Amino acid sequence: MSYIAQQGIDLALYQERRFDLRALVQKNGSGQWAVSGIGARLAGSRSITTHVPRGGSIEDPEKLLQHAFGPQEARELMSKARSACVQLARQIETASGQSHGEMSMDLGVDVEGGLWFFEANAKPMKFDEPHIRKKSLERIFQYGSYLMRSPKQGKAGGA
Repeated sequence: MSYIAQQGIDLALYQERRFDLRALVQKNGSGQWAVSGIGARLAGSRSITTHVPRGGSIEDPEKLLQHAFGPQEARELMSKARSACVQLARQIETASGQSHGEMSMDLGVDVEGGLWFFEANAKPMKFDEPHIRKKSLERIFQYGSYLMRSPKQGKAGGA
């Protein structure tokens, strides 16, 4: 039997609790990948997992990153995360040979400020952050409109 094990990653901390980033990447009205929003999940006080049902909480990613790294590096990390998510979405779509319209991605930031990709979901659940949820609905309609204008892509299965 074969196994795959992920190495341990020393994630950045906020008040002695680990956190990670959750990004929503969707195709826009031009059919291009774009980040609709990035949220953060903070682990519970006695937990290693950031999942909200297991004691984690929803937080502002910029607040957590600024606390861990300072304002300038926090801005740079958010920019790197946005760029990485778009590149990852393109690569995942190419490698899968399937057309996708949206993906959610889980990213970690280690104590050195290194960015780590954990997973992508091609059928993401709704984001809890209202601004991300609003943007996601706008992008769904924008991309749908793009597909309507592009019959070749619309016939290929599109979103």
